[in-house]
Amino acid sequence: MNENPQVNGTPGGSGSSIAMGFVLGAVMGAGIALLLAPASGRETRGRLANAGRRLGGAALDKLDQARTTVTDLKQDAKSALEAGREAFEQGQKSHGQRPAPRTDLQGQPL
Repeated sequence: MNENPQVNGTPGGSGSSIAMGFVLGAVMGAGIALLLAPASGRETRGRLANAGRRLGGAALDKLDQARTTVTDLKQDAKSALEAGREAFEQGQKSHGQRPAPRTDLQGQPL
């Protein structure tokens, strides 16, 4: 079994996938209800068009929010990586140690 949370959809993805499932179910349910409701074809098509516009706008808003979140997370990750590098380099300078040379599995230098 794959333990990568991004692959198996656990932490970080489960809330958004549940929300998307809920939204998709609501859209499908609304569409079916409109199609089965006793109304004229013109009125039903108008309702479907209005619902599509509303839901399309909501979907675009959620997409913008997701993009903003991803951008923020990317920036946070870059900042954390840089801070880690700086801390490592500072530790190396203060201890006067150099990192061990990189080798392959047979111990040969890279």
